[in-house]
Formats: sequence, structure tokens, C-alpha cells
Amino acid sequence: MRVVVQKQADCVPQGFTLIEMAIVLIIITLVVGGALVPLGAQIEQRQRSETQKSLDEAKEALIGYALTNNKLPCPASATSNGLEQRDASGACSTASASTTSVVSGFLPWSTLGLNRQDAWGNMFRYAVTTDFTNPQIVLAPTPTVPTISIRSRDKNGARFDLSIGIPAVIISNGKNGYGAISGDAVTQAAVPSSNPDEKRNITTNSASYYSRTPAPPGTSDTIGGEFDDMVVWLSPNILFSRLVAAGKLP
Repeated sequence: MRVVVQKQADCVPQGFTLIEMAIVLIIITLVVGGALVPLGAQIEQRQRSETQKSLDEAKEALIGYALTNNKLPCPASATSNGLEQRDASGACSTASASTTSVVSGFLPWSTLGLNRQDAWGNMFRYAVTTDFTNPQIVLAPTPTVPTISIRSRDKNGARFDLSIGIPAVIISNGKNGYGAISGDAVTQAAVPSSNPDEKRNITTNSASYYSRTPAPPGTSDTIGGEFDDMVVWLSPNILFSRLVAAGKLP
């Protein structure tokens, strides 16, 4: 009677070779990486949607303030309390000079009862034409000083006006946060010189602001550079029509 003895090695399952392990790891990396890219895009889209909602609410709050007070609020000058800043005469104390036609600062979120920051944790900026904040001037279709203009660019980088005669504008500095101030009063990275349109949007008491299609890092400064700011503005036509409907203007 013959007994066949099988080698022990034949009975033990063999593991993966180094090459097989490397292939498996590459496949896992590709799968996980492919899943993370859409997730990142979804998060960014949600942040932009949340910020847009806050900006739209701020615009409506400005109209509500005007209906109650017959003027628009001044900017807030600090991140701490969010109250509009007026001097003893009732003029905006954030103005750098008595001749300044536009004043800028933070959205007066406390005065308006709003969220003070965007989805990236940075303060909303706010600029307003002083003629619309003066307590001695009833809002009228023909302001006595220059007003804010909203600018953009065409595909070749040429500037053009989207809207003029704007009473007020509200700005989020977007995901990159260049030039922004956080809710904790931390100054974020400065706007690169290659981003002239974003730089314009943080210029103190500027009379022009940019709103255009987002552009990724590396976009040439000749067509405005990188851009992810989110901008809304108060249309004078809408403001006047709401004031007329409320009996504030004839």
C-alpha cells in the first residue's frame, strides 16, 4: 500500500506578490481620488450657494432698512459689534473725508439682523453711496454725488459697465479669501498683483467694483486675473419702486 505525501507548500494558500499589491494600491488610489474630486466640488458648490443666499438676504435687508428709515445704513467699521457707524451729525463716520462720495467697510450685520460672514468664515464687505445714507436727504432718483458702478470684462479682457448709479454693493471675497478679514478679525492673504479685479473689490471707498465669471488661479492679469469674489448690488430702480410702493417717494 503506497501512501502519497503531499508537500506542505501545496496546501498553504499563497499571498499577493509585491507587484500584485502595488497594482491593488494603484487601483484603490484611483478609485478614492476619483471620489474625492466630485466631493470637493460639491462642498465648494454648497459653500457658494450658502454665501449667495446670505448675500441675497442682505440685499433684501437693505431695502427693508430703507423703507423704515428713508435712507441706507452706513458700513460697520469693526468686526466686533456690526453696528453702522455714524457721527454726531448723522453722517457715516467711516468716510475718510467729507468729500468722499462712497464709503466702505463691513456689512452692518447687527443693525440689519444678518449673518456677518460668508461660508468661508470671512466678513461681508459693504460699500454705499453717501447720498443714500444722508439723513438730511430724502432718497430721490437723481443723487447729488457720483454713485457706485459695477464693472465686468468681456472674453478679451476689455472692461465694461454692468450697472451704474448703484446705491450699495455687498461682497464676499470668495473661497481664496484674498484681502478678506475673518470673523475673528484675522487678515487673510493679500490680493496678488496678478488679480487686479479682486484688488479693486477691497479698495477703500472705491466707486467701482467688479463682478464677473469665476476664473481659476493662473488666469492672466490682462483679462482680470484669478477671480472668485461674489458680488450683489442694490438696483436703484428696484429701490425706488419699492419706496414708491411704500409711499416713501411720490
